[in-house]
Amino acid sequence: MAKKPGYILECQYRELLKYWKSEKFKKMSETNTKNRKKLMNPHTAGKKSFVLIRSKLEKEKESVSAKELFVVTRTRTPDRLYKASNENTTSKIVEMEEIEKQMSTNGQSVDAFSAVMGPEHPGRLRLYGVGATKTTLKKKVDNSEQTLNATNDVVQQMQQMMQKMEKQMEEQRRTMRQ
Repeated sequence: MAKKPGYILECQYRELLKYWKSEKFKKMSETNTKNRKKLMNPHTAGKKSFVLIRSKLEKEKESVSAKELFVVTRTRTPDRLYKASNENTTSKIVEMEEIEKQMSTNGQSVDAFSAVMGPEHPGRLRLYGVGATKTTLKKKVDNSEQTLNATNDVVQQMQQMMQKMEKQMEEQRRTMRQ
């Protein structure tokens, strides 16, 4: 109880400690630890969602490739110590960069991420965060196109109104001069 944070009630902290000591929690924790160790290319983004990272990169650059997002979310902080090595991730990043260099010299356009990581699994999108599917991504693109079309229509209407008003002003000026 000496390490109890001040913002947690004592009765709630006791219940939490009891839960942490239960067999159910220990088994779940053990399973999660094993599953986490099975990950081949774990990200280093922490709590920050891939959507936030992608939008931040898109502010700097118009379109972000899967390879660029993979590199950003897998790059480790130099000063920090990590339990597991990232040799597999580093080798994949190097391989992606080599593929991009080869394709740029040949003048071809190939997705380096897909070439190294393999095709997407059905119903799943990598590097878009939890719950993202091709369907939701397509809907997002369709909605943005509809919004853009509606905005263009409004702009055209406003321009027509401005032209009409300018003509009216010109006519009023002419009548005032006479």
